[in-house]
Amino acid sequence: MKYYIFGILLIHNFFASDARIFDRCSLARELSRLGVPRGDIPAWVCIAQYESTFNSAAIGPPNSDGSRDWGIFQINDRFWCDPQDGRQTSNVCRTPCRALTADDISLSVRCAGQIRNAQGFGAWTVWNRQCAGGRALPNINDCL
Repeated sequence: MKYYIFGILLIHNFFASDARIFDRCSLARELSRLGVPRGDIPAWVCIAQYESTFNSAAIGPPNSDGSRDWGIFQINDRFWCDPQDGRQTSNVCRTPCRALTADDISLSVRCAGQIRNAQGFGAWTVWNRQCAGGRALPNINDCL
């Protein structure tokens, strides 16, 4: 019985993702720490707010093509990460999707940067709906 309970806890801890829920300022500070240029931080904060409500462990429901979106920036597994479930993926960021749901968002930031470099902020639908043109870009002056 003792080994059974230990095994259950071990499996749970292996598969459990430690969600980190940010707020505007804690995300701005983390992005700054990770080297994101200050001028880009409001855009990333806006995207994270509307994509995942600042939740590093967010996993979206299946999209119409069967793909999913992962992590704080809701990065799509059809192109950018490997869902490791047998589906074909481009895996441009060369990372397992599950790694994008960790409380350490450095891989998410790196992959999101690759997406932005390839497609711009418009790769995120929330950018055009919520953030573009400064409509909802948060003020981070009191954060940094």
